[in-house]
Amino acid sequence: MPRSAAVRALALSVYLPTFLAEIGIGAMLPIFALSAISLGEPASIASIAVAVYSGGRMAGSAIGGSVASHRGPIPATFAGYGVLAAGALVCASSLHVAMLAVGVAVVGMGHGWVHVARQSHIDALAPSGTRARALTTLAGVWRIGNFIGPVAGAGIIAVLGLRADYVFAAVAVTVAIGVLVFTAPRHLTIPRADRVRLSPKAVLGPHRHVLLTLGVGVVLMGALRQARVVIIPLWAAHIGMSNSSASLVFGVAAAIDMALFIPAGYVMDRFGRVWTAVPSAIALGVGAALLPFASTPALVAVLALVIGAGNGWGSGVVMTLGADASPKKGRAVFLGAWSIMQDVGGLLGPGLVAIGAAIALPVGLFTAGGLGAAAAGAFLKWTPRGRPVERADARG
Repeated sequence: MPRSAAVRALALSVYLPTFLAEIGIGAMLPIFALSAISLGEPASIASIAVAVYSGGRMAGSAIGGSVASHRGPIPATFAGYGVLAAGALVCASSLHVAMLAVGVAVVGMGHGWVHVARQSHIDALAPSGTRARALTTLAGVWRIGNFIGPVAGAGIIAVLGLRADYVFAAVAVTVAIGVLVFTAPRHLTIPRADRVRLSPKAVLGPHRHVLLTLGVGVVLMGALRQARVVIIPLWAAHIGMSNSSASLVFGVAAAIDMALFIPAGYVMDRFGRVWTAVPSAIALGVGAALLPFASTPALVAVLALVIGAGNGWGSGVVMTLGADASPKKGRAVFLGAWSIMQDVGGLLGPGLVAIGAAIALPVGLFTAGGLGAAAAGAFLKWTPRGRPVERADARG
């Protein structure tokens, strides 16, 4: 496919519906715990209800990879969006925390499912020379949608309450499905006669080496990224910053994060993946490790910007490395496993920070800094150099 046609196809069939759906997802993510508390549960139970989202994501990544590999990226995306919308409606109608947890898990499953299907879609259309830019743009669209979603959700909640926010999310995802109906490339649906089921063992076995080397960097980066969500508000509260000030600092850091996905993609395609992966991990780790020395709100804000810039500079790098390493056959299955590795890191990161913080809060922050150093070392050692080769196969 000519590059201009590929760009147009990606804009209409990937980025636009993803943007719409992510607004809805972004509106939901901050209110899972609030919903549990509104049902009369304590904060500890609310945290457990939120944790099932990550478990759902991992299951969804595996299922989405299997469906995309067997039936194609487009059917997998439609199915994933359907699961997402259903999860949102379950959350909206929850009368007790167990039902809410089921809804949250289904939302997580749908999100992981769509995440892998969208990656597979882009990988099938984008030429290798623009693969990083295509995937970092996807990451940027996620970030923008997740930035707008909570703002829109806040207004809806203020007027109509928490349940209405979930309905809004379901509507946003449904609109995304409607857009995809008219824009989806039909050749990315695998005909029934050509469908072949590939087991994870058959796909992943020959790629054991990359999973146990570069994959370690992916796990560490996932841990570091989730840890950053915890450490900034924790330290801000520790030095006496108000909730509104801490939220403002985090919002500014998120804006810097969103602004860097375009140059990061260009650098990855022009100079190689290592030039974003390693600096991103270093910036995230250094920002975390220096937080215990920030005794004023201004210093916290500066380090939050460093952390936000580090996260933004790494936009799409994990997806791009996964696309580069994925095989021709069973590509989506491989991408599903790659996404699961990042999600496993996402579960580990806050836990490691919590263990360190149980000793003393600075120890938790230094732990996050150590994750950054380890991730930078792993990427420096195992990230392939040079340009990725173009692959002839364009399916699943």
